[in-house]
Amino acid sequence: MIDAILSDWFHWQGQTPCFKIHGKARREPEWRVVSVYASDRHNCSSRWPLFSGSCVTWTSEVIVVGWDFAEMLLREQARRPASRRHPIRVAGGRINDRARRRGAGAPAFATASEILAHEVGHTWQALRLGPVYLPFVGSVTIFQEGPNPWNHFENEASEEGLFGGLVNHSVCRELLTCL
Repeated sequence: MIDAILSDWFHWQGQTPCFKIHGKARREPEWRVVSVYASDRHNCSSRWPLFSGSCVTWTSEVIVVGWDFAEMLLREQARRPASRRHPIRVAGGRINDRARRRGAGAPAFATASEILAHEVGHTWQALRLGPVYLPFVGSVTIFQEGPNPWNHFENEASEEGLFGGLVNHSVCRELLTCL
């Protein structure tokens, strides 16, 4: 219930998303539609501590990114689109583990689409954990992936999240002018 209330509030507050995506966890049977909002606060050049250059999953339906990230993702998807038939997943199941990524035959650094797949993994956690998602997962997400128990939720998001592409006709005008 908290997740639904927060999602409704974000949709009302955030107005039009910069785009919508298809996403799900590997364990989920059905694809969900997730709204992705862009904010200047999340741009890499932002002076807001903890927000600059970050992507944040607030609820099972809402991810917030910077405009610069949204543009990068859109350009990436224009070159090589993801789909529900061929979803993007985090290579090697980790964003920051270069050895695992190399072992999976992937570049050392994650693509914007892989980062969004990771965030989709968090939307599944929000759906599953309900009201404890933000305080429980949000409090340890700053530690990122790793071998420790407090890295569990970040590791799980990277292992589970699948980005199934952009929802048709959902990209906002501001981003369409960037192409």
